[in-house]
Amino acid sequence: MAEDQTSSVNRFFSSSRNLAASTLISRVLGLFRETLTAAVIGGGALMSGWTLALTWANTFRRILGEGELGKALVPILSLSLETEGKERARERFSTILLWLTLLLCALAVVLGVPSWLIARTLEEGRWKTAFELFPILAPYMVFICVVGAATACANVLREFFLPSLTAILQNVVLILALVLVCRHYRGMFQLKMFGLAVLVAGVLEMTLIFLILWRRGMMVRISRAIMRDRETLLSIWKLILPGLLGASALQLSLQCDRLIAGFIGDFAAASLYFSERLVYLPVGIFAVSFATVANTELSRFAAAGNYDDLTALLMKTIRILLFVSVPFTAFMICFPEEIIRVFYNYGRFDDTAVRETAYAFLMYSAGIPLFAVFKISSVAFTSRRDMVTPLKVSLVCIALNIVLNFALMVPLKQGGIALATIMSSLLNNTLLLTIYNRQLPDHKIDFRVLGMYLLRLIPACGLPLIPAVLISRVIPRNLEFTLPYWNVEITTLNVAVPLVAAGIVYGAGLLALCWLFRIEEVMLVWGRILHRGKKRAGQQG
Repeated sequence: MAEDQTSSVNRFFSSSRNLAASTLISRVLGLFRETLTAAVIGGGALMSGWTLALTWANTFRRILGEGELGKALVPILSLSLETEGKERARERFSTILLWLTLLLCALAVVLGVPSWLIARTLEEGRWKTAFELFPILAPYMVFICVVGAATACANVLREFFLPSLTAILQNVVLILALVLVCRHYRGMFQLKMFGLAVLVAGVLEMTLIFLILWRRGMMVRISRAIMRDRETLLSIWKLILPGLLGASALQLSLQCDRLIAGFIGDFAAASLYFSERLVYLPVGIFAVSFATVANTELSRFAAAGNYDDLTALLMKTIRILLFVSVPFTAFMICFPEEIIRVFYNYGRFDDTAVRETAYAFLMYSAGIPLFAVFKISSVAFTSRRDMVTPLKVSLVCIALNIVLNFALMVPLKQGGIALATIMSSLLNNTLLLTIYNRQLPDHKIDFRVLGMYLLRLIPACGLPLIPAVLISRVIPRNLEFTLPYWNVEITTLNVAVPLVAAGIVYGAGLLALCWLFRIEEVMLVWGRILHRGKKRAGQQG
């Protein structure tokens, strides 16, 4: 048992490392793509229309792609592989993917045709642009949801790195489209060209993921028996329905956040949006990567009834996520305005916008560890095919979030909305992990051990801030660097240089204190680096 657990943990960290690396590349490319999009399209009615049209497509992606359907697919296919064999798992996956494709094609037609007709009745503006673009982007909704479901299947086979390359492929295609095509046009034709580039990216992503499945012997099969597999359809519907309800409730909560922010002031909604983009960057790179891999491993443990290893891996993952996210929180809280200036202080994003966004960013940053841990605390239930408990907990927390929004919006403005999100996330994690212990009383998560771990981790993350702040203050801030870029002047190295220097000093101090305090995670990471270095040296020798 101990050897199995050690093997699983090693496999888990290896897969997570590779997935996090590819996710990091994808996120960096995504930020670069957003910068290019703003430079080429601008921030007016055209960009608003594009955002609205793409948001509608991405809503289905979050639910029927890598979202709720992906979460439900992993435990179903894991159990099928464990008990019925690979061929039966392939048949179940084929049934689900074929019906999903038919459903999405029907939705694309049902939603796309009325959208095209409505666009013909509207006057020029963001809404006409959105309705006119959605029929072009509707097929993308089909492609990307199929890619999400197929990626979940590949993850069950412990294929994580290659499927993650689909996101990198999408960003590369869109960046090339912006640079080589879109910047030469203006207006609606420019957006149509960009929409076609999105479709090309979707086709290439789908081709790549199907090649991966074909290589692993899980390519989709088509037959009457597979199309009539009611058992599989009923099981996936039973698992996905609570998630669909929860996702719908979450979207309602997010819309309430935006609506309330609209009543606070001109900068509130925008400051929350830009803050979220940065706050969820580390969450997306590390927490999502770990949760994706953990969902597969935990589902296998649950299918085998191995709850000792399930809880052990859950504890290990929570510790790793805290080890990664707490330092980000400490650094971001210490340098909120500098970070906002480096990423956003260009063009029309003036000093007032920087101050308003930095305030929201300061509040949001405190929730990074909670947002990260939630990714794995919810997987603790979905891996055991329990979709109802997270739904019930999320509904309670969403209600609390809305109440706190109204209570805190007046005294704290957009900071109150960020704080409400953090408090509801704290309650969400607490309830999920407490319920987990009640459901598995013989395999509990040890909160005392996590508390003692935080008592060592927090000082290790806080003390290096002192030299980091000092080094940022002594570096001159009168440096300037001007780069002509499509008539945009960039002059922010006077902020970036001290911030990067502070980050280097902070990182070095953090690693030193973690080693001094004997924090296991830094020793594990350092040990794996040394092991890989010795292995490569041996191969070269």
